[in-house]
Parts: sequence; C-alpha cells; structure tokens
Amino acid sequence: MIDKKSLEDLSIKINDLIKKSPIQDVQKNIRAVISGWFASHDLVTREEFDAQVEVLRRTQDKLHKLEKEIEHMSE
Repeated sequence: MIDKKSLEDLSIKINDLIKKSPIQDVQKNIRAVISGWFASHDLVTREEFDAQVEVLRRTQDKLHKLEKEIEHMSE
C-alpha cells in the first residue's frame, strides 16, 4: 500500500521541479519523477498493465484450446 510519507515526498519533488524548471520542461520532468516513483513502488503504467492483460488473455485462449483438444482425444 502507498503510504502518506511517500506521497508527500513525491509532492515535494514535483514542487521542487516546478520551481527550478522552465515551464516547457515541467511536464517532462514531472513524468520522469512520477515514472521513477512508480518504479520504486513496484507500480506499472497503464500501457504495461494493458500489455500484460493481453498476454494473459492469449494464454487463457491457448489453455482453453488445449483443454478442448485433450477432452476430444479422451473421448
């Protein structure tokens, strides 16, 4: 679970970036900080999650196909 201290630390880092960075670099820097924070807390991006969901779906489809083949062979 994400604790309050971690979120406060993240907020402080983002505020520091905003104060130090030119406006055009703020978004890039915030994304870098958030990505690093996610990685340090074993979180993944939505894209990574969606990719793993698709891998799981294909694996389940293959498993169901193999189960049907085994059922057919045992008849």
